[in-house]
Amino acid sequence: MTPVEPFNKKPLSKRLMLFQFDGGRSDIIYGFQSEPDEPEIGKPRVPLIHDRVKEGKASFGIQYAAVPTESRVDVQNMMGGYQEDMTAILSGWASSHGLEYDRIYNYLKAGFFFGPSIISSIFESQNCPTCIRRDYYEDSEINYYDHVQASTFDKLNYDKLKRLFNGTLAEDSQNKTLYDKVPGDKEKLKEDKLMVYMNWVSCDAIGTGFKPTNKEYRKSIRTTAKFIEEIEQDIINYYNDDGETTFILLADHGIADIGAHGDGHPQNTWTPFIIWGKGIKPADDEADPENPETHDDFSKKWGLTMKKRFDIDQSQLPSLISSILGLPVPMNNEGVLPLELLDATEVYKANVLLQNAYQLQTQYSRVQELVQEKQKWFFTEHQHSPKKVLNSLNELKKQVEQIAQKSDDGKSATKEQNEALKEIISNTYVEIKNIRSGISYLKLYQKTFLQIAVALGYISFMLLCFAVVFRYVNTSQDKEDAIVEQNNPPFKKNFSLILTLCFSLFVLFYLNVTQSKPVYYAYFGFPIYFLYQFYKHRQFMNEGWGNSIFKIIGNYAFIGLAGQCLVYSFFQREFISYNFLAISLFSLIHSKYSLGQITGNVIRWSLACVLISIFPLLPPIQGVSDINYIFGFACISVTTFYISFYHFKEQLETSVKVMTLIILYCGGISLYLRTVNSASVPTFIYGINWTILFSLVGSLIFLNLHKNSDPQLRLYSLVVIMINLSLLFGISYDTLFTLIFSFLLKTWVDHEKEVSVLIQDKQRIHPIHFYTAFKFILIMNISFFGIQDLVSLGSFNYESVTRFLVNLKEILTLTLMIFKLAFPFLCGASAFIIVCKSAHKKISTVGLFMLSIIFAEISTINFFFMVRTEGTWQEKGSSVARFVISSMLTLLYVFLFFIAHLLLKNTKFDEKFKN
Repeated sequence: MTPVEPFNKKPLSKRLMLFQFDGGRSDIIYGFQSEPDEPEIGKPRVPLIHDRVKEGKASFGIQYAAVPTESRVDVQNMMGGYQEDMTAILSGWASSHGLEYDRIYNYLKAGFFFGPSIISSIFESQNCPTCIRRDYYEDSEINYYDHVQASTFDKLNYDKLKRLFNGTLAEDSQNKTLYDKVPGDKEKLKEDKLMVYMNWVSCDAIGTGFKPTNKEYRKSIRTTAKFIEEIEQDIINYYNDDGETTFILLADHGIADIGAHGDGHPQNTWTPFIIWGKGIKPADDEADPENPETHDDFSKKWGLTMKKRFDIDQSQLPSLISSILGLPVPMNNEGVLPLELLDATEVYKANVLLQNAYQLQTQYSRVQELVQEKQKWFFTEHQHSPKKVLNSLNELKKQVEQIAQKSDDGKSATKEQNEALKEIISNTYVEIKNIRSGISYLKLYQKTFLQIAVALGYISFMLLCFAVVFRYVNTSQDKEDAIVEQNNPPFKKNFSLILTLCFSLFVLFYLNVTQSKPVYYAYFGFPIYFLYQFYKHRQFMNEGWGNSIFKIIGNYAFIGLAGQCLVYSFFQREFISYNFLAISLFSLIHSKYSLGQITGNVIRWSLACVLISIFPLLPPIQGVSDINYIFGFACISVTTFYISFYHFKEQLETSVKVMTLIILYCGGISLYLRTVNSASVPTFIYGINWTILFSLVGSLIFLNLHKNSDPQLRLYSLVVIMINLSLLFGISYDTLFTLIFSFLLKTWVDHEKEVSVLIQDKQRIHPIHFYTAFKFILIMNISFFGIQDLVSLGSFNYESVTRFLVNLKEILTLTLMIFKLAFPFLCGASAFIIVCKSAHKKISTVGLFMLSIIFAEISTINFFFMVRTEGTWQEKGSSVARFVISSMLTLLYVFLFFIAHLLLKNTKFDEKFKN
């Protein structure tokens, strides 16, 4: 695309200085010193902000960050106005190189960048590589668990900036860089269209390592605030207070209370934004500071209610900077200029907004070209086509030019002319709205088309699962052969096959004409194949249900209702508790009326359901709790030592007894590591922890080599491994949850074996089978949602991996987190196989597992239709996260079911379990 050159002859300001608190929380940066560790109670943490606002020089408010809230993604948005969508999480959003896009630095005459390497590539200029100088340090050098070392990077920035602006030639033994001797620096500082970007990283580093509620985080903000205040004065002095400088202070993202960022939580997305200097309109006064119109409960605590708050979206920053410095708006920019912040004539405002509109229209035209190239015969334009919008903009531009000629570029505009310009501005906003609507229409052009295809894929797969299960479970060999032969007539008489082939050819033709992506062929190919196979197997389902219409309706109703119960657990963890409490009550009633008495196994199972239901009612784990951890550690130690050395003292293998003893080390070392600075921990401690981790994993293979092992003992050995892992990774009541979860698995196996007596003489799918499959998925869900709300990326607490890592490494950290989450799934899958092979022998293990997958797919297809393309980033991100997590869980179920099957293949299921 071709950049749209500025319409105004002279920019508002010559230069712009941008201070960025990397990982700065708005409530803490705007707030007052109020903690005992702070030196000046009652005074602002960042006095510069309060001074500029109260002096009537600045506008301020919230800048809403993009999701995922990571430095490169957010800075890309601030410099280019382009937001990578949530799928960037899966394509390296934390890497130093993102998508190729246009940005502010391509149009500057001169520029500087100071900060970490992970975002330094954003500040390159393809148009003029020598115009921009980047001075960065490697992000890998930052130790997120050493607040002193992390703070040195802000001091390093400070020293470099002092040299740049105050001209000292004193050599620093720790830093040999002398900016006065770098060729061209002083010349760059004299240029107009200059931008200096200063990234202060200590907030991000310390907030991640020590949490933003820690005194070290508050101290880093106060220290950096003093640096910024001095640098601002140095800049003013350097330019002899010529009044041609604009200042912006903001943050790229925040930090959640648990020390993580990445999701759409307000703690991560509501970042501070303050702007003052040349070309900026100061905040207006509030009519009633006691009841301010523009402040809510969040901002009333800042002590700035005498001035109006003005919020912007992060993507609006590039168009704002362009309008101030007189630059082309980056071509990929999606943001709309916040015109209210500019102190300029109405002609200037109308021109910069029109420039923004033309830039968006150019993008709109290009997007339509790309879509139209593929759609060809089938394309339908949006009602506000690019051509119509362009004609409207041209007319508005002519009107502005006429007024500008008559009023000396608006300097001597009359009241009527200013009113006309305001009307033009209003109409320009309407056209921008039409452009954005058109772009959205084009980006979602095939949305309904693809939704239907993908939904058919899920539905047809579930139907095929039903039919295949019934085929291999409920029919005799003679009946099966007869149905198969009936559904395989000669090709000329096989109308279903001919119809399927004809429809497939039409789909292939359409996808080829529209130049669809290769994955689109799969979207349509799978449902066509699944539906055809289901049609061939449809009669097996009739056999399976016993040809009773009421029975069919009843079973389908149960499946649908149970599936929806699982869906709600992704929105409210408490719903899992309600499901378990209902199961507990139902089990008691069912035992009384079906078995004639309430047995001990039923009582234990109901008790386990009640105990496990407590955890989703508790708040998700947000941080370390020594009391909860110690209580869980004590309960685990007493219980496992009793079972290993008393209850199973003869039958238990020596390796499992050794793993029981390791529990003492795992709990003790975890308590030790949380009380000391990770930098001071001897390296061999981490080596021991890694050795134990690999030994526990290796024991899975070792145990599987033992022939004829009792399944109950095999399950117990897996539970002991899970308990050791929970102690190593645990930070709060998650250790106690693991113990109750283990009790739940044991009682479930015993309960299913007892209930299965009611259907042992039936060679059909029974509602109890669906009930068992539902309980399996519910158990897997609580292992995932029992202690944390993991729909949000920010809910991952990295504190649990510090038993293995001094510095957090992205890939290794993620691997450890996934391993921690997956092991309870493996124990649940193992218990499910034991249930299938010991209790429900009339139905194959794979068949019962496929029934459980149907429940999981019901959730997935629900979340697929709930994916949002509009609304806040938190709403959109959460909707995508639910769909992705549900899809990934289904794949994880299949993988772990296969692993559990291998682990239990040598067990003897003919012997009775010991109760």
